[in-house]
Amino acid sequence: MKTLYCAIGYVCNEHCRFCPCSEGSVNVPSLTYDEICSTIRRAIEERGVENILLSGGEPTIHPEFFRILEFIKGLNVNISMLTNALRLADEAFAERMFSIIDGPELDVTVAFHSHIPEKHDFLTQHKGSFERSMKGVANMLKHNVRLSIKNNIVNYTYKDLPEYIKWATSVFKDNVTLLLCNIDINGTAASNKSNVAVDFRDSIPYLQQALDIVIEQRKQGHKRNVKVLTTPLCLLDPYYWGFIESSTQENVTAYRVPDSELMWDVSSDSGPLFKACEKCALNRHCPGTWSSFRNNYDESMLKSIVAG
Repeated sequence: MKTLYCAIGYVCNEHCRFCPCSEGSVNVPSLTYDEICSTIRRAIEERGVENILLSGGEPTIHPEFFRILEFIKGLNVNISMLTNALRLADEAFAERMFSIIDGPELDVTVAFHSHIPEKHDFLTQHKGSFERSMKGVANMLKHNVRLSIKNNIVNYTYKDLPEYIKWATSVFKDNVTLLLCNIDINGTAASNKSNVAVDFRDSIPYLQQALDIVIEQRKQGHKRNVKVLTTPLCLLDPYYWGFIESSTQENVTAYRVPDSELMWDVSSDSGPLFKACEKCALNRHCPGTWSSFRNNYDESMLKSIVAG
């Protein structure tokens, strides 16, 4: 599906320690309503975009958020959103949003950085954010949104991954997708490396333990979709390769953020971008990882997989 990635503003009501945006990005003026509408029209007319992905910062705090939704609703496109769901904890806000768009028409991804509220709040630097995000998610599920729950794998919580998966699979029904994602160590994340950066060789055993839990649940009849993002195939046992999402290699058809003009066919900043990837037999099937990996870790941990 052709996608327009549109960060409508960098302002956020959380201050996540692993955010890839720079500290100063919040001072960049958000896109105006007219700029957003013009961007969306051009993306549809000139490139046949079928999916509008609203991001930020936090998109729901844009002063024209509801007008933006109304505008997109009038178009024959899919709507996706990356949100922390804090504002959706407000019943009035949620009701107004769903008076504009029906829940099943909306794809939403919300990140929970830990199943332990205090750890989640430590990473967001927003006390009470876990409980408010949970309430926001509950309000969305009342309206049957297509929901994904994302966990960013960081140094502070990676050992908790098996318990996190037990929590997520007990709290959310099977129709909620679970995403496990390694982080881009840029911006704020680079400034907080001690709390957030984790070597794959440390995190992979815990990730595989978490996936073992999913596998056992599937044997019991559960059909939950679980995806592992920005994790090179060569670092996991092949037993787990079926969980790897390879679509991170695909270009974004259209891309717009507050400090740039509309761009076309923007390559992802992640992929099989490293020396070992060049001769790897699975290059076209592997998501690789973020380009920032090479600035923080020894590339020698990545090994070419030879066909044979």
